[in-house]
Amino acid sequence: MTRFFPMKMTARCALAGLALAGVLSASSARADGTAFGVPLSPNAHLYSYFIINGMARGAFLLGQLHQKDMPTLIQMDEVTRKAVIHNLDSQTIRSDFRAEQILTRYLGLILK
Repeated sequence: MTRFFPMKMTARCALAGLALAGVLSASSARADGTAFGVPLSPNAHLYSYFIINGMARGAFLLGQLHQKDMPTLIQMDEVTRKAVIHNLDSQTIRSDFRAEQILTRYLGLILK
């Protein structure tokens, strides 16, 4: 069984946040759906949502997020989920941008 130390986990969350920010910024880098010559998955925002949601759960279980943070986090999770689902239904530049903005805000709540 592996033991997690708060400092190690914070570093992992920060690294994961940077990776997600890179994925999100790469997805908006080119309007034709390719970043660095590789076609972007139409589900990239959905994958990011699942990762960020898992990070929120992990932060709560490790005690990095407290009970008082939950109403804001639950509301942000719902808003993010709706934006990602809307983006899956109609993928436009505008809905991509909105999904990226909301995912970034959701991630910011976890990492603060």
